[in-house]
Amino acid sequence: MPSGIIIVGLGPGGADLWTEAARRALLSADEVWLRTARHPGVETLIQARTAQSGAPKATHSFDTWYDEAADFDSLYDRIAAHVVELGAREAGVVYAVPGHPTVGEATVRRIRSLAAEAGRPVTIIPGLSFIEPTLAALGLDAWTACRLPTPPN
Repeated sequence: MPSGIIIVGLGPGGADLWTEAARRALLSADEVWLRTARHPGVETLIQARTAQSGAPKATHSFDTWYDEAADFDSLYDRIAAHVVELGAREAGVVYAVPGHPTVGEATVRRIRSLAAEAGRPVTIIPGLSFIEPTLAALGLDAWTACRLPTPPN
């Protein structure tokens, strides 16, 4: 993996919902940091990474930080700062989040801001968000059911 920060979307469910780009990034990285291991696809991820030949591949999560945190704002600031710090290493960092990295992920917004200040590159590898399966379950088409706001000038 190149230096910098690669943020991968795990999708809303099991490994069968990963994008191919996400699968490649997750399985090729020597180390993956998970915002949380409490996700349906993580057990498969850990098994797949453990089963690969070669040097062991580490998988870490921030779950213990959740248990210690007084509030989400300080927790997400702490996670973002740590991910940006890890991104400064020569190997960079792969950070995986549930769903799509840019749909409701507070840590990703903070990471992007801190990384820009530090001059560190951030690559987003999309994942399926919760929106698509919700629309499918409701029988709705996103084009007609959703409206995006017009960006301000």
